[in-house]
Amino acid sequence: MISLDQAGLLAIDVGNSQVKFGWYPSEAACTRKPQQSDWPVAAPRLVQPEETLACAHFDVPCEEFMSRVGDWLDQLPTEGLRCCLASVHAEAQQWVLDLLDRYAAGSLHVLSVADLPIEVRVDEPEKVGIDRLLSAMAANRLRKGGRSAVVVSLGTACTVNLISGDGAFEGGAILPGITMSAAALYSGTSALPLLSSPGNEVPDDGVGKSTQAAIAAGLFWGLVGAVRELSSRMTRSCQESPQLFLTGGDAPRLAEKMASADIPVQYVPNMVLAGIHLAAKEMG
Repeated sequence: MISLDQAGLLAIDVGNSQVKFGWYPSEAACTRKPQQSDWPVAAPRLVQPEETLACAHFDVPCEEFMSRVGDWLDQLPTEGLRCCLASVHAEAQQWVLDLLDRYAAGSLHVLSVADLPIEVRVDEPEKVGIDRLLSAMAANRLRKGGRSAVVVSLGTACTVNLISGDGAFEGGAILPGITMSAAALYSGTSALPLLSSPGNEVPDDGVGKSTQAAIAAGLFWGLVGAVRELSSRMTRSCQESPQLFLTGGDAPRLAEKMASADIPVQYVPNMVLAGIHLAAKEMG
């Protein structure tokens, strides 16, 4: 197998509504600059991809998906490139595999729970979403030694997971993300509009002056409250204040609103892709 020192890596995160691709050239560790941000960003102990593409697959024709991703892949040096894929969506995974067959990839590996160097302390480890475990692996590179952590991933679903002080995945909670909650309100009622994103309509005091603003307030502040409560409950027995890592599309705004002296909050971009990169390095 070609090592990551010799060739680049294409990390692929197949989620419930989109596929995220991250390209790590062989020299990525020394060329990638730390991400600039107005909110707390975790220390750069994770290698960030040089290039990324997020491509929706939910309610998108296969041909459209293939065309967009193919155009992006055409810009990469795909000959000899290693591909490492983690998936929670079987159909979209097959789309990606079919597409990669057209390129001269050096190797392709579909990750399973057994590939990951992390202890999973739940009843059925093999049924845990691999994206949750990859984010936990990334958190283990960021958290202070012996200190527990909570990892919040904000996508189609929101997951809140506890990482123990010795680095094990302890389990967590799963709830609808903002977009899924908005769709449920729309489909389950006759008069409420579909809010594609809270955007700038979220009132700081939580009091919406229009139907759209009221929905935005409920979705956004409801999620903030849920994450706060779950994080608090999960860490009550921790001897030291845990670290809280947020990742995913809505993470920057939540990190800004959740920052407090009690639990340090850090926004970490591309946590699943970083976990895939770590797993690929472990495999050699």
